[in-house]
Formats: sequence, C-alpha cells, structure tokens
Amino acid sequence: MRRTLAGLPIVLGLVFLLLLAYPQRDRMLKGQNDFVAFYAGAKLVGTPDLYSRAANLATIQETLGFSMVGTTYLRPPFYAVILKPLAALPYRTAYAIFLGSLLISVLWFVFRFSRECRELPFFAALGVPLLTPLCNGQDTPFLLVILGASILLFRRNRDFLAGLVLSLCALKFHLFLFLPLLLILKKRWRVLGGGACGSLALTALGLLGAGTGSIRQWVAVLRDPWIAPGPESLPNLHGLVLTLNGDIRVELLLAATVGLIFLWITLKTENFEILLAVSLVCGLLTSFHSGTADDILLFPVFVLVLGSSSNAVFRSLSALVLTPIPYLMGFAGSPYSTILPVLLVTWLIAAAVDAWIARQARDRAGLLNA
Repeated sequence: MRRTLAGLPIVLGLVFLLLLAYPQRDRMLKGQNDFVAFYAGAKLVGTPDLYSRAANLATIQETLGFSMVGTTYLRPPFYAVILKPLAALPYRTAYAIFLGSLLISVLWFVFRFSRECRELPFFAALGVPLLTPLCNGQDTPFLLVILGASILLFRRNRDFLAGLVLSLCALKFHLFLFLPLLLILKKRWRVLGGGACGSLALTALGLLGAGTGSIRQWVAVLRDPWIAPGPESLPNLHGLVLTLNGDIRVELLLAATVGLIFLWITLKTENFEILLAVSLVCGLLTSFHSGTADDILLFPVFVLVLGSSSNAVFRSLSALVLTPIPYLMGFAGSPYSTILPVLLVTWLIAAAVDAWIARQARDRAGLLNA
C-alpha cells in the first residue's frame, strides 16, 4: 500500500500531461509538427537545396499534402546526413521511429538518474518541457542522452570520451555557448580535445554528405529573422527584454551580467557538476532562440543541483522551474512568459550565493585545519 501511495503523485502527473496533450492528439499522431522539417532535411541532403526555403516548403507540401509556412530545416549539415536513412521510409514510419527514439531518450534519463535523485520521476511526470517536444516532434530529448552520458563519463574520469559525446550538442550549439568557456576556465583540456575531435568529425560528415557550401548556407539561414516568429514569448532574456519594451542595449547589458555571474561562480567553486548546471542555465537565458522544448535541459540541472548542493533555496528553485506553473503562464503569452526567465535569473543569483557560502565554509575549514 505504501508503494502504491508513493507512486500515486507520478500517476496523477502523467494524467495531467495526457490531458494537456489530448487537444493536440491528431496533429501529434499524424506527425503534423516540426518532425516534417527534419524529414525534409533528410530528403534534401546531398542536393544544393538543403537550406532552400522554397525547396523545404515544396517537400513539406508533398509529404503532408499541405504547407507549413513557418517550418524549414535549420539544423547543421551533419544532422541531416545522420537522418538520411529516414528519408528512405514512408513518412509515418519514419515519424514513428523518431518519436519512439525521443520517448526512449526521456525514459532512459529518468530511470537512470532516479537512482540518485528520487524526486526526478515526480517532476518528470509533471514535465511540460518533456511533453512539448514529444507533441511537437522536436529533437531536444536527445540532449538528455548526450548530457546524461557525459555526466556519467565525467564521474568516471573519462574526460576525452565525455568531450566526444558533448560534441553532439552541436545540433543545438546556441544552448551550450558557456560550456566551452567553463572547460577552458577549469583547464579541462582532455574534454576540450575530445570535443574538438568530435566537432571536426561532425563537420567533415556534414561537408561530405551535404556539400562544401552547406556550412555557409546554414549560417545564412540562422541569420534570417524569418525563423524566429513571436520572439517576445520566448522564455529567455531576449523575450524578457522585448516584453519589457527594452532595446538591444538592455539585452546586451543583461547578457553581460549573466556572463559576469557565471565567471564569478566559476572562480569561486571547484564543484564541476554545479558549474555544469550553471553553464546550462546561462545558455538557456542568453540564447537568442530557446523555447519551452529547450528547457528540457533543466532536468539535468535539477539532477546536478540536488546531488551537489544542500542549500534549500537553491534546491527549491531548481524544482520550481520544472513545475507546470511557469510554462502554463508562458503559453498565455506576453507578459506572463516573463515568469520563467525571471525565475532562471533568480536561480542564477541563488547559485552565486550557494557558491559564496560554500567558499566561506571551505575557507573557515582551512583556517581551522591550519
């Protein structure tokens, strides 16, 4: 009976997610979502039209029978090469394989890390950032496997291999801009070496499979404002500043402040898992284009913080940003979408306080031992 009662909150959380997903069931089951852009990329890779908006829209029209105007392939060239086998399959079959892979990625992370973080299944059962990519055919659950495997490799001192695995984060590189800086500041040269080797291999794969001009075309697409409609509702500093009617100077000031806090925390603590969590949150805040699906990174952050910090406020904030409240408010649009970035900024300040407290305690212990 105790085991049944302990599992009841998880069951209720899953029912809650199913109720949220129910209105989207037809679109989700038919694959009328972002997966069609990945399928189009798999179809077009090897041609000069991988990043052609017209060619993408035409392929999507042919696949679904109707057009999705705001959808096109945006990932790096190597990713389209990896997805190429899906193009040989009927669309629904390819989508079923992709969706199954996303679900397996989520389940692996939750089951593997629930051994050390007993609270993880409950928050995963309420996890709107987990539900969003599954409904929308987005690939961010793969980041759980990449980061989860990297964390396990770090703990085994397999730094070079961890760097190789982390190089796969290039599929959404803009979320991880603080990670190389962390590795440089902490002189984790073997990790950087593994990451460099992995990045070179992925670049070579993209150039061989998608053509020598694919990198230039990809960069040009990323600079097109057409790919980021409604940025004011994004749960990051960019969305926060737009909602508050600020300009680029305010955004740059806030981004610089986040960078300085990151630098201060990095210099104050040697706890690598806390620093990894901080780098992920800083990436989410400063990324120009990060949405609810990208906030799936907050699950590794949750695991890292609960395993490395005893600060009640810091741990509570790590849990609060995973509850449905900020995401449901975000779905209501501006100005409610500002709740999550404000919470993440608050989390970052709490991380700085936690690092300062830990440093003070370590200094006092050093004095007593002396």
